[in-house]
Amino acid sequence: MQVIFTTSPEFAQVALNELQMIDRQSKFLQWLDQGIGLIELGDVSFSDLAPQISVTKAAFIRHICPVMQELPFELTNLQSAVADQIPMFDRAATLSVQIRSTTKEINRFELRNALTDDLINAGLKVEAKDPAQIISIFCNHTTLYLGFSNALENLSNWAGGMHRFAHEDEQISRAEFKLLEAIDVFNLKLPTEGLALDLGASPGGWTRILRKLGLSVVAVDPGDLVNSLQSDPKIAHYRQLVQQYLPNCRDRYDLIVNDMRMNAGDSAKNMIEASKVLKQGGLAIMTLKLPSKGVKGVINNAIDILENNYQIIGIRNLFHNRQEATVVMQSKSR
Repeated sequence: MQVIFTTSPEFAQVALNELQMIDRQSKFLQWLDQGIGLIELGDVSFSDLAPQISVTKAAFIRHICPVMQELPFELTNLQSAVADQIPMFDRAATLSVQIRSTTKEINRFELRNALTDDLINAGLKVEAKDPAQIISIFCNHTTLYLGFSNALENLSNWAGGMHRFAHEDEQISRAEFKLLEAIDVFNLKLPTEGLALDLGASPGGWTRILRKLGLSVVAVDPGDLVNSLQSDPKIAHYRQLVQQYLPNCRDRYDLIVNDMRMNAGDSAKNMIEASKVLKQGGLAIMTLKLPSKGVKGVINNAIDILENNYQIIGIRNLFHNRQEATVVMQSKSR
C-alpha cells in the first residue's frame, strides 16, 4: 500500500529515514510537496504503522494516511470514488473529509462541501472536530490521492497534522499552542487540581494554560512573568535558575513542564533532577531544542538520559514546534 506522510520541511529527510527504519522494505516514491512524501510500504501494514512509530520513538513523522486510489483530477471521479467507499464506513461513528492541495486551481472548501453533502445524504455522521474516521484527499493540478482510515491510525486527526487553535485575548505567547497541541496529540488527561512546576516559565504562557486547567503553579525563571499573572495568588514565582531551585525544593508536584531554551542533553539532566520532586506516576512535558544537524543523535542521547527516571509516553516534532521536539513522560516507580 502507498502512504502519504507529512513532516516539517526542515526535517523531511530525517522523517523519511525514520519510516525506512520501521519498514526496511518500503520504497520512497516522491516528494509531493515540501514536507509531504509518498512511500510504498513493504513489510508493515498501514494499521501497524502508527503503533510502530510510537514504539520506535520516531519523532518527525506528524501525520500519515493511506492511498487507496490515485485518480485524474475531476470532481465527478472523486465523488464516484468516495461513494464506492461508503459501505466501508461505520455509520455509528463520526467521519471527516480532510483535503490538502498544492494548487490554487482547486477550491478545497467547495470540494469538501460537495463531498460532505453526498455523505450526509447517504446517512453518515460528518463532523470536522475529533472524527473517528477520516477520508483523506491530497491533490495537485493533475492527480487525486484518496484513502480512508480510522483517525487513530493517522497519528493526528487534523489534516496533515496541522493543528490550529483560536487566539485568545489573554494569550501571552505563541508557545502556548505547543502545550495545547501536546495535550491534544498525546491525548493527555492532565490534572485539574493540585500543584504544577513550570521550569523556565517566563513570560508565562505555559503557566497561564496550567492555571486555566485549574492547577496552582510554581513558576521558576529569573525573567519576569507578565503582569496578568503576577497578581494571581495561586502562582508562586521563583526568580532563580532551575539548577538553583531544584536542589532546595521541598514541594511535590502533580505535573512538571519545561520549555527552556537549553541544550537538549542539559535540559534532560535537569528533568532527572526534577523527577525527584514529581509525584509517583506524575506527568512531565518538555521540549528538546535541536541543532540543525545530527538531530537524531541529540534526541537519542536525551531519551537515554530521561529513561533513567521516566517512562516515555511519546515524542514528536509538533506542528507548533520549530527547531525542537516535544516529549511527554511519566515518572517511574521509586
